[in-house]
Amino acid sequence: MKTYQGVVMMDAPVSVVWDFVKNPSTIGLCMPDVIDCQVLDDHHLHAKIRVAVGPVRAVFDMNAAVEVLPEPYQARLDAQGGGMGSGFHLVSTMTVSEEPDGAALNWVADVSVSGPLATLGGRILDNQVKKITEQVFENIRQGVAAQLAE
Repeated sequence: MKTYQGVVMMDAPVSVVWDFVKNPSTIGLCMPDVIDCQVLDDHHLHAKIRVAVGPVRAVFDMNAAVEVLPEPYQARLDAQGGGMGSGFHLVSTMTVSEEPDGAALNWVADVSVSGPLATLGGRILDNQVKKITEQVFENIRQGVAAQLAE
């Protein structure tokens, strides 16, 4: 398991960012290369996503749950999926806080990969998983900005 973390700054009110990250219909579309996303209920979604790491290319089925935590403006995203004998599990804690210029989305993500993807190992896998994980949070920033522009 590998841990990644970061902060995404947004020119948006905390309430808008919070509503975005706790909503499965908006957060599901922030996964990179989403082919299809279906919201199952207020906390769960199912999606098909394209995954490409080195020479391995596949379409993964992903199930995810968004859980609001007791801390103010804190949620957990638990996503797992697989395809072609490989799998992944991402557990991310997201905290939205107010900053002088808008909102900050602080995130920590624990990611594990199994199967043929995991055999790539080393830098190739680590760099690609880091890139995909960071893209999720960049897509959240872009999604919030697009929502405010409507």
